Amino acid sequence: MPKRLLVVDDDTLFRHMLIEILESEGYEITPARDGKEGLENFKKGTFDLVITDIRMPRMNGFQLAQEIKSLTHNIPIIFVSGWYDPNRDTMEKGMHLSLLRNQSSHLYFLRKPFRISQLFSLIEKATGKTRLNVA
Repeated sequence: MPKRLLVVDDDTLFRHMLIEILESEGYEITPARDGKEGLENFKKGTFDLVITDIRMPRMNGFQLAQEIKSLTHNIPIIFVSGWYDPNRDTMEKGMHLSLLRNQSSHLYFLRKPFRISQLFSLIEKATGKTRLNVA
């Protein structure tokens, strides 16, 4: 059975590229354009992992993670961002630290740009499963 991933990013080009790559590896993807849509989709489905950007309109990635973790503690979340700097972004750093304090396991960070192999390694680490080999 393929792993089900929720992919949340407001950058349309990046989101579509990521979805295409993940689907080609056998993952089942549900996309979302921002945190609010991501939360709505999360409530409607069952997921093995969430991949989310941090800076997005309507609801950022940390807010999304807090909402998801209030529903289920054990879902792994991978944050991907090219803009987030925990040493500079004070408000977001506070949310980040709050999440780490309350839900220290199953949270991962990947800075854009990244190699796809780095993402796959994090997915494997987060889910405890190896990649599917799709012919």
